[in-house]
Amino acid sequence: MNLKDFEYVKAVAQYKHFRKAADACYVSQPTLSGQVKKLEQELGVVIFDRSTKQVTLTVQGEQLLKQITVILEQTQVLKEIATSSHDPLKGKINVGIIPTIAPYLLPTLLTSMKQAFSETQFSFIEMQTAQTLVALDNGEIDIAIVADVADLAPYHVSPLYKEDFLVAVSEQHALAKYPEVALAQLQGCDLLMLNEGHCFKDQAEQFCFSAGVEVSNQYKGNSIETLLALVAMDDGLTFVPKLACTPREGVKYLAITPNQQRQVVIATRKHYPHIAGVEQLADWLNAHKGLQAHLLASS
Repeated sequence: MNLKDFEYVKAVAQYKHFRKAADACYVSQPTLSGQVKKLEQELGVVIFDRSTKQVTLTVQGEQLLKQITVILEQTQVLKEIATSSHDPLKGKINVGIIPTIAPYLLPTLLTSMKQAFSETQFSFIEMQTAQTLVALDNGEIDIAIVADVADLAPYHVSPLYKEDFLVAVSEQHALAKYPEVALAQLQGCDLLMLNEGHCFKDQAEQFCFSAGVEVSNQYKGNSIETLLALVAMDDGLTFVPKLACTPREGVKYLAITPNQQRQVVIATRKHYPHIAGVEQLADWLNAHKGLQAHLLASS
C-alpha cells in the first residue's frame, strides 16, 4: 500500500474509466489496473464495480475514497511545508480566477505583479466559482480570486477590493440621457444576463429581485464582452462590474442608485502553509495605485 496506489484510485473515481485514469497518471492501463487490484486484495474489499461500461465506486469504495482524499491532501501539505522558504510566495503558485474578473484585473496588474513577486511564478486559470472551490479542495490551485459568496465560509479569505456595478446601455436607449438610474427604472427593460454558474449573474439577479425588477430570458451569454456587444446594438442592457467599464463605441455606463457592489477576495485552504504569503499578496493588491485608479475612475 503506497501513496501512488491512492492516486490511482482517486483518478479512476474521477474519470470512471481505467484507461483515462491511466493516461492522467502517465502510466499504462495494466500497471494502474494491477495496482488497484492489488490494493483491493490487500484491504479485502472491492473498491470499484467493473460490471458496467462506466466504472463506479462500491459503497465500501466511497468510504475509502473519502479517507484516501484526506491522506493525499495532508501529504501535499507536508510537501508544501517542506519546500517553503523564508519567502512565503517563492515558487509556482496556481491561481484560479473567475471570468468576470480575469480579463479586467490581470491586464492592470500582471506586469507589476511579476516585478513585485519576482521569485514567484504565477499561473492563472480562468474558471467559475464552483470550479475554483473544487480545484482548491483537490489542490489543483493554491489560491482563488473570486467574489465573496456564502460558499467561501470553509476557506481562509482575504478581502481585496469592493467593486461597483453599473448599467450598460446603448447610446440610443431612452435611459442614456441620465447619469444614473434607480433599479426601479429598469422595470420592463430587456436585461441581458450571464449563464448559470456565474456568481456575478446570481448577484445581479438578487438585487433585481429585491427591487421588483424582472429579468429577461431573451439572451444569456458566457461573457460580459458578448453582452456588451448586444448592448451596443441596442438589443438590451446589462450589468457590468466597474473594471469592465472601458470605453466602447455605442455604449454608455450609468451609475446605479442606491449603489450596488461586490466584494472581491482571495481565498485559499485553511491549512495552506503559505497563508502569510496570501496575505502579503492581498496587501499588495489593496495598495496597487493602478487598480485603485480604475475603481475610482469616472465612467
